[in-house]
Amino acid sequence: MAEEIVIPELSDPRAEVGKVALANTDAQEEFRDSPEFEELEAEFRKMEIDGPSAVNWKMLNEKTVDVLKENSKDLVLATRLAYGLFLEEDFKGLAIGVKILEDMSKDHWEDMTPPVRRERGRAGAFDWFAEKLGSLVEGKTPEGDQGLAALQAHDYLLELDTALEQKFTKSQAALGPLIRALRPIAKNVRSVLEEEARKKAEAEAAAKAAEEAKEAGGGAAASPASEAASGSAPANAAAAAEPATGAVEPAQSAAPAPQTASPNPSAVPIAVPEVAVDGDADAAFTSLFNAAGKVASSSRQHAPQDPRGYLCARFAVWGRITVMPPVNSGKSSLPPPQKNRIAELQALKGAGNHLGLIQSAEGTFMSSPFWIDAHFMICEAMSALGSDYDAARLLVEGELAGFLKRLPDVLALSFSDGTPFASGETKAWINESVAAGGGASGGADPLTGAASTAASLAQAGKVVEGLAVLKDYCAGCRAERDWFRGQLKLSELCLQFDVLQPLVAQLSRLRKTAEDANLAAWEPDLVVELARLSWRSLNHKNIRQVISDNDLVPLKASVMETLSILDLGAAAELTGKR
Repeated sequence: MAEEIVIPELSDPRAEVGKVALANTDAQEEFRDSPEFEELEAEFRKMEIDGPSAVNWKMLNEKTVDVLKENSKDLVLATRLAYGLFLEEDFKGLAIGVKILEDMSKDHWEDMTPPVRRERGRAGAFDWFAEKLGSLVEGKTPEGDQGLAALQAHDYLLELDTALEQKFTKSQAALGPLIRALRPIAKNVRSVLEEEARKKAEAEAAAKAAEEAKEAGGGAAASPASEAASGSAPANAAAAAEPATGAVEPAQSAAPAPQTASPNPSAVPIAVPEVAVDGDADAAFTSLFNAAGKVASSSRQHAPQDPRGYLCARFAVWGRITVMPPVNSGKSSLPPPQKNRIAELQALKGAGNHLGLIQSAEGTFMSSPFWIDAHFMICEAMSALGSDYDAARLLVEGELAGFLKRLPDVLALSFSDGTPFASGETKAWINESVAAGGGASGGADPLTGAASTAASLAQAGKVVEGLAVLKDYCAGCRAERDWFRGQLKLSELCLQFDVLQPLVAQLSRLRKTAEDANLAAWEPDLVVELARLSWRSLNHKNIRQVISDNDLVPLKASVMETLSILDLGAAAELTGKR
C-alpha cells in the first residue's frame, strides 16, 4: 500500500506575488500606457519575429514579477511570466508561475487587468498560456528536484482550473492542454514519492523493532534478520534522499487517463455561499443559481457518476433562461463555443477518454448553455461508461427534454457565426432518445422531427426545401389540431428566415381560421402561439415593405387585444415588461 505523502508549498518568495495587494488598483489600466509596460511588451514581441531565444527572459521575468507585485495584477503579463519562468527554470519556474495565476484569480478577480467585464480577453490569456506551455511540457521528463516542482505545478493548476470554473460567467478558460500534459508526469512523480515514503517507513519500523528487541534481550546481539533489517535502513534512507523523479517516464499521450470517482462524495467539502431569501427575489434566485453552480463544479470533479451534480448544473445554467435569445434570420447574437474547446472534446472522444469528455463537455455547457451538442457528447460517454452512469445519463436526457419543451424552437437556431445550436446528429439523437425517453409515454413527436429537418435545410441555405418538408407534414395530418400546429411551425420558419410576404398571408389566413372555428374557446394555447407569432412578425424590421402603416397599427392592436385576453403575461413579455 502506498504511503500517503504531503506535498510541501513553494518556499520561493516570488510565489507570493499573486496574493500581494496593490496600493492603487485604479492605476492598473494607466500602467499599460507607461514606458515600463512598453519595454516589457517590446522585449516579449521579439519572440514573434526571431523566436523565444531572442528574448532576455531573465530580465523580462524579473521586471514582470516587480510589476505584478507593485503596479498591476495584469493577467497577460502573468501568463507570459509563467511561460518565461518555465523556459528559464524548468518545472520550478512553472510551479511559481501557476501559483501566481491561481492566487491572482482567487484574490484579485474583481480588480485585475483586463477588467472583469472583458471575460473573453481573460479567457484568451489563459488559453494562450495552456496551449503554449502544454506543447512544451508534453513528453518532457523532469530531472532531480524538478520532479517535485512538476507535481506542485500540476496540483496548483487543478486548483486554478476549479477557481476559473466558478469565476467565469460567460466565457470559459481551456486549461486542458496543460493539464493533460502535466497529469502523467505528476502521476509518476507521486508514485515514486509514495513508494520511497513507504520504504523509508518500513526501514524505520524495522530499525525500531530491532532496537526494542535488543533492549528486551538485555543487550544481547540482535538476530541476523534484525541486523539485516537494521542494515537496510541506511541504504533506504540514501535512496529516499536521491532525486524523486529518476523513474519518471515521458508522457505517452496527451489524453487524460481514465479516472475513478471518489467513493464518498459527501466527504468532499464544498464552499457554498449563503442564499439570501429575504428581500429582492431576483437576488435570491441569483444566489441560489450561483450556489448550485459551485456544487455542480465540485461534484463533477469528485463524484462524476452522481446525478445530483448534473441536476445542479442544469438548474444553475438553464434556470436563468426564461426566453429565447434574440435572433435574426435564424442566427442569434450569442458567440459560439471556443474552437479550442470543441477540438479538445473531439480529441477526448477520439482517445476514448469518456470521463474526461464528460467533465470537459459539462464545463463547456456551463459557459455555452445553448450548445445542445454538449449533452449528446455527455450522454454518449455516459453510455460507454456503463450502468454506474445510467442514472446520471437519464437525468441529463430528462432535463434536456424539459428545456426543449420550454423553448422548442431553440433547435432551429445557430450562434453568431452560423454554428448550429444542435447538429444534425444531435437532433437525430434527440428525436430517438430524448423526446421518446425523456418522460413521454408515446414516442417522439413527428412534428418535432419534421421541424428539425426543415430547420437544418434552411440553415444550409435550402429554405424552400425546408418549407416543403413542413408542407408535406401538414398535408399528411388527419387531425385539425395537428394541421394547425404544423402551420404554426411553417410560419415560424418563414419568420426566422425573413420570408415575409408569404408569412403575412399565412398568418392572416390562420387568424381567420381560428376566428371562424372559435378556436380560442377550445384550444387557447394554439391561439396564444398564433398571436405571439403575429406580434413578432408585425414588429419585424422590414414589415413596412409588406404592410402599410395605416394597416399595421390596427392590426397590431387587434393581435395584442387577443393575446391580452388569453395570456396577459405573454402580452406583457412581448411589450417589454418582464
